[in-house]
Amino acid sequence: MVAVLSTEWDSVRQRARLSARAAGTGVPRERPTALERAELLGRLRWEVIQGGSLFLTYPQLLDGATFAAMHPAELLDELAIRAIDGGAALPMRVNARDADLAGQLIAMLATGFAFYSLPVQEGQCLHLHRELSARADREAAAELLTAEGPAAAADRLLAATGVLDAPLRRRTVARWRDWLEAAESGLLQVSSLVPADYPAAYTLCPPPRPDALTSAAGRAVLDAWIGGEYDRNGLPNRSLLYENLDPVLQSGDAAERTDAQLLRESFDETYYRAIALSEGCALGLASPRRGLLRRQAAELPTSTRVVLFPTRFELRLGLMTAAEWQRCTDEAADALTGWWQRRDLAALQEVGDLLAARTKEPASGGEDEVSVTRLQQFVRQASGISAQVVAGGGMSAATGVLGGGMPGAFAAGAGGALAPMLVAAVTAGVNRLSAFRGRYDVIELP
Repeated sequence: MVAVLSTEWDSVRQRARLSARAAGTGVPRERPTALERAELLGRLRWEVIQGGSLFLTYPQLLDGATFAAMHPAELLDELAIRAIDGGAALPMRVNARDADLAGQLIAMLATGFAFYSLPVQEGQCLHLHRELSARADREAAAELLTAEGPAAAADRLLAATGVLDAPLRRRTVARWRDWLEAAESGLLQVSSLVPADYPAAYTLCPPPRPDALTSAAGRAVLDAWIGGEYDRNGLPNRSLLYENLDPVLQSGDAAERTDAQLLRESFDETYYRAIALSEGCALGLASPRRGLLRRQAAELPTSTRVVLFPTRFELRLGLMTAAEWQRCTDEAADALTGWWQRRDLAALQEVGDLLAARTKEPASGGEDEVSVTRLQQFVRQASGISAQVVAGGGMSAATGVLGGGMPGAFAAGAGGALAPMLVAAVTAGVNRLSAFRGRYDVIELP
């Protein structure tokens, strides 16, 4: 198995996703709607299918609006695959300094970490960040942790700032307590934090060239980045880069805003690629485009390797009950094992076929969608492009770090990077593109 590290669980992106539908408030929901939860659960299940387990950085978990809204005990039933791993633990791993998640949380609070998962306006998040920074005292926080335990220590450190009202503070500490207890009981695996491998990441994905930028402000940030001005302890620091990019992102000059966005996206890719390489994970990348029509699919080169999954398959996964997920993965156990252990692409297609046979297309409000109420039957003699690698879908990311000897996807640590192209549409669970009408959920790998 190769755990999947997805950039989509970045804490800022989690906040934005759960804020998008919250009546324009810019504040993430503490309780996602049923549809939002299905979308999030579907993405998590898809990443389990891709690699067998998920890898999260400690900020993604402890400062993730998604994971603040999901209880680990519930996720155990909704994510574990009992037919393969017995279902005794979450298929998730998180890193923390010295493999101590409780100590990592208190260190975040004691050094002024900027928490964005909180259901308050961003200005209040920044206010809390400043107040925590002003009171930063790691030694005193460590003593408090030893004396009172992580939950009580976290509550005291938050209360000292006076920023959050008591009910919100208690809810925040309670959701941290849930994840800390999951780690303590072995429900959640915690591994020691490994320094990100920036040299290897820069080799695979160097920063933009100066001539790719068109503004003096953009080139100044690039020079500072390359020159190490945003480094801490010898490693690039994303918070410092973001802090210096923010004025450029808010600039009234379009060229400066374009440069700032390019720099931010480039650094984010380097940041997560460096972590994936050091942690031995496959790297998830966001879907760049959607909506491949049948005639477009038929024009793909015959050498293109693709696998078809049923349209909007992530949402289908998320709408499954825990019992339905277990029945589906029971059936797919051999195929999943073949994919995880041998990277057998036909096995991954079989997983898609089984999912197609069990589900119908979710209701859609989009006018550009073709309505499909029942999946077409498997067509054994269909002509067209052979399907070999899996679909990305509307929300998720294809994954992988290409390495020596690995056929087209997932390799850990040692080199290369998958650059998948994701496209989405309506399809059935079969393995020939030209066998169907409409659109397809497809991942195309180089």
